[in-house]
Amino acid sequence: MVVRGGLTETLQAGALVRTLGDGSSGMRVTLACPGGNAAELARGLSGVDEVLALDALYADAPDLAAVWPALAALRGRPLRCAMVCSPSSADILLVYAAGIARRVGLAIGPAAPLLTDRVPPAGGENRAQAWLRLATALGVDRIQFTAALEPGPVAHARAEERLVGSGMEDGRLLVAIAPGAAWAEPPSSPQLRWDSERYAHLANLLARRHGAGTVLVGPAADRAAADAVRLDLDAPVLDLCGELSLSETAAVIARCDLVVAGDSPVLHIAAAVGSAAIGLFGPTDGRVRGPYGRAHRVIQGVTPDRTRRVGTWTAMRQIRVEDVLAGIEGPMTAAM
Repeated sequence: MVVRGGLTETLQAGALVRTLGDGSSGMRVTLACPGGNAAELARGLSGVDEVLALDALYADAPDLAAVWPALAALRGRPLRCAMVCSPSSADILLVYAAGIARRVGLAIGPAAPLLTDRVPPAGGENRAQAWLRLATALGVDRIQFTAALEPGPVAHARAEERLVGSGMEDGRLLVAIAPGAAWAEPPSSPQLRWDSERYAHLANLLARRHGAGTVLVGPAADRAAADAVRLDLDAPVLDLCGELSLSETAAVIARCDLVVAGDSPVLHIAAAVGSAAIGLFGPTDGRVRGPYGRAHRVIQGVTPDRTRRVGTWTAMRQIRVEDVLAGIEGPMTAAM
């Protein structure tokens, strides 16, 4: 499997990894993805046998210096089929040049004729769902509709230590909030983030109405965003922003009941570890980039002229706290 992008895109391919590598298909799965954070969590995905970290697969168009090592890495393995989980013609050309006999991907772009199996694209389709449809080209009918991520025992022990030590692990509803870019690759624009005051207001309402505790998560680069949320926060809070590794944060998210974040990998970490997620989207399309599955909700903001234009009235500012609260309490009420 070849995935271009970053951590978000790699996790969106996790359901296909699990489907192909569940044991019933008899397939061994090599996941070629960007290095760094994407490769770190990819090793914990259920169904993966090998992770191949390739600089040529980062979101930005690679130069030839990155392409040649990627080509050599693919040609050096006995790969019989390539699943191209990417809309980029460069990746179709990569697997073609690597001499992989069978090449499966979406029938889009000028390089699509080089695919041996072309799956028709569907407009506005979630990427995870699109990649799952590639499995049908191989005759796989036992589909796993969700990714499964295991952060590891060390990460789980660290998460348990922080939650129990803070007094948060007392049976209350736990809501993880990622107010910053949260490991987005490349780092997302501030235009994709919700206002810190609104995150704080949401957390305060959840505390008053449901006794919820708030857990702030993110890398050290999101410290300023977390501090801005805390200025208006009256709810019980455990601030872990910048204090845990990515795997440890995934383990904390696995212990939370709900995750609220903008367009970031945190949403897909939540989906992969089995926690519900509320994704807040503005300039980007939540249908395509949001968490996949019935347990999750996408709230899409649009500007008054019904576009995702970035300007004084950004699409993210059209998302009200009441909209997010309704997205949370609706499923909660239905489950009671």
